[in-house]
Amino acid sequence: MQINTGWTRAAMAATLVAASAAAASAQTTANVEVGDIEALEMRAQEHLQELGDWGRAASLFRRAAELRPSSDPVGVEDLLQAARLSYYHGDKRDAVRDFEAAGQRALALGDVIAAANAFVDGAWVAEENGRGAKALDLVGKARLLVNSPLLPNEIRDDLQNRWVETSLPAASTTSGATQ
Repeated sequence: MQINTGWTRAAMAATLVAASAAAASAQTTANVEVGDIEALEMRAQEHLQELGDWGRAASLFRRAAELRPSSDPVGVEDLLQAARLSYYHGDKRDAVRDFEAAGQRALALGDVIAAANAFVDGAWVAEENGRGAKALDLVGKARLLVNSPLLPNEIRDDLQNRWVETSLPAASTTSGATQ
């Protein structure tokens, strides 16, 4: 009985620590008003007027995404905007990171199309930047999604065509699409 009681206490302690961490994370997001997040996005929009400010705009969109709850699809859009701006500003590492984060977040929301597109975009930037291993990693993530019944054939074909354009191998599909 002693061993069982010790195990129970350890399990309860681990559960309390995990719950405390989750509550702290939720509290951080809850303490930020939606208006504050939208103000960040507005400031980011203001930085779009000058090419030299796009790096700052990307940072603001990235921060806005971090502050949005993980269940908010606008966070995916913020990350995609940050990724595009980072790319055009010349920050390709940040662009790849943001595309991948957008893909992961979209996937968590169940948006298979947005996730697959974000992973392929990130793969394209990684390949262009000489990061072949990262490109293949991101294509691998997209490949897991390409056979989803939620993807229409035209989107599946588009994704595969983009892989071919970047010299990344096309994924095989069960729909019989050409490779």
